[in-house]
Amino acid sequence: MRRVLVFSGGADYADPWHPFAETSAIVAEALREEGDVTVVDTLDDLAARIDAADLLVINAGGGTAPHPLDERLAEILAVYRGPLLVLHVAATLLPEHAAWEARLGGRWVRDVTFHPERGPLHVRPVSASVADLADLDTVDEAYTALRVSPEADVLLVHDDDGVAHPLAWTNESDGCRAAYSALGHDAEAYGSPLAPELIRRLTRWLLA
Repeated sequence: MRRVLVFSGGADYADPWHPFAETSAIVAEALREEGDVTVVDTLDDLAARIDAADLLVINAGGGTAPHPLDERLAEILAVYRGPLLVLHVAATLLPEHAAWEARLGGRWVRDVTFHPERGPLHVRPVSASVADLADLDTVDEAYTALRVSPEADVLLVHDDDGVAHPLAWTNESDGCRAAYSALGHDAEAYGSPLAPELIRRLTRWLLA
């Protein structure tokens, strides 16, 4: 059975805007069909379990500035070369570590990336790999102006003032697979069929 490790915000990494324990529990439930899922929220537990993980999921954020634990987190992640699924605000992690952006295939750029107030969000597929998905409406944060590598395969976008902005992508770098979904701010966002379905699809690609 595959071992799925979810690193959740709430303890070592936390912010005042995201209910990490709630959303990580929902993510864990969505992934149970893929294997045995363990959720941890400290770097000690992450470091202790990461070597045995067949899939690492990161659902954590640290606020609006570099986090005091970033160096240790970067060291822990540097030794992991397995499949990586990054969710929502985790695109803001490790702002001073270029290797994180290269591994993920993109990131939130402070003072450039933004989102309007959480609300209705129209999402459309733009990749052949999700061509069977129709345009969908949800309630979430519309992450806008994320920086994405031209090598990444952008799957979903939303439109802002006539410009398409990536919301989900897959990336392969140095033989390592990573995937990102900007969806999933809270339980209501995961109540839409889109966010959990996207997690399942990204996971299947990562583990293929």
